[in-house]
Amino acid sequence: MKNIHHVLMIFIYGLVLSACQNDEPSIEQSISLLPDISESKAGRMLQPNALIHVVNELEPSVAFYRDAVGFELVSGPGPLSGSALLQRLQVNAPDSSGQIAVFNIPGSEMDLQLIEFSGLERKPFTQRLYDPGVTRFSISVRDIDVAFAAVQAYNVIVDSTGGEPVYTQRPRNETRAVMMRDLDGFVFEFVESGNPVETDVPESSNIYNARSSLALENLERSLEFYRDILGYEAAQPNTVNEAVLRLEGTPDAIARTSRTQPPGSTNVWFFWEFSNIARTKQEPSVQDPGASAISLLVEGLPALLNQIRAAGFQIETPGGLAVSLGSNRLGALVRSPDGLLVELVENL
Repeated sequence: MKNIHHVLMIFIYGLVLSACQNDEPSIEQSISLLPDISESKAGRMLQPNALIHVVNELEPSVAFYRDAVGFELVSGPGPLSGSALLQRLQVNAPDSSGQIAVFNIPGSEMDLQLIEFSGLERKPFTQRLYDPGVTRFSISVRDIDVAFAAVQAYNVIVDSTGGEPVYTQRPRNETRAVMMRDLDGFVFEFVESGNPVETDVPESSNIYNARSSLALENLERSLEFYRDILGYEAAQPNTVNEAVLRLEGTPDAIARTSRTQPPGSTNVWFFWEFSNIARTKQEPSVQDPGASAISLLVEGLPALLNQIRAAGFQIETPGGLAVSLGSNRLGALVRSPDGLLVELVENL
């Protein structure tokens, strides 16, 4: 009976979404016309979808990630649609809009999305890699010297002590890394492994993988969100060594990390919690250049939102309900306990 109920509800969803699409339904349509199927399917995360950077100007940022970093531009720049972030903005700013460019990340199930919003006030802010709510974009490269030289012409800010790649795992191996900030202040790093690289990515690509790591306010509280609700597997935290703190440019800080595995991902994400250094929890508005978000594919979104609400976490989407994103998709925008924007997307 439950399976029949679920099929029926998906059919109704399809009718509603078809009626709403033009291609973007209004906020009122999105919220009021969707039936409640919270009991028809348990909510769970399926896999990471994208890392999202909100930028000040799209064209310079596209040039940086295409020409300097070396990602392949697969879509755009073009109009943004089907976005829970845009849905949230248009509640109070109906004339707001966005432009998007999408990059493929070799070896990763995630895309990188760059978004520029317009039609409303924006307040740029600067990320610091140890502040709660900051994403840390770790890019695996075969030759770090080549990768680092390519971005130097774009005046990136290098946070690593000494302003160059550092060894982080000696004497165990020869891994090197360098921590930087891009044109909009987003934290990213290049990592050259000291171990043999196993990948299907052609050797012609210097980049062979990338992942997102997150800076947290309180590791235990964050695990209630990522592990207990979204299903990340998390190892016991470890204290970070001095070599890694030099990489971070925080030699006097104390940090601990937990190695995590998101559902449906072949990549490891690291959760970071810093102490012995002044931190500011980052909760930027959706449209602010410098704002980060992660997009996750889920199923049973209404039920998942019920779990998030019951645990006391913030739902940004109006009314706290799933909304239509068009093309038979539902979406919602929530905030992690650290202030990070998290887009949840369900394909029906």
